[in-house]
Amino acid sequence: MPASTSMQLRKRIVAWRYEMHLPIDEIVKLSGLCRATIYNILQLQEDFGTPENLMALSTGRYCSLDAQDLSYIQALLCANPTLFLDEIQSHLTETHNVD
Repeated sequence: MPASTSMQLRKRIVAWRYEMHLPIDEIVKLSGLCRATIYNILQLQEDFGTPENLMALSTGRYCSLDAQDLSYIQALLCANPTLFLDEIQSHLTETHNVD
């Protein structure tokens, strides 16, 4: 799956097309994206008034771990690299009260 296009670049593409009236081929060169992606971004702008898909669902769960929890997990794995996931979760629950 290709990397997502930043909102800043999406807004530039819209500005290049509608404010500066650049041709699609020039926008492709400036952005480094393919024509289909450019057309998709411009279509989103036409449909929603913004270059992002407002109907897209977010993927995955919100991460409930903070930087301190992640540092703890990293230290735990450095000390014992053969821990299983359930053991890591158990240690994390006991020490940091994270489910």
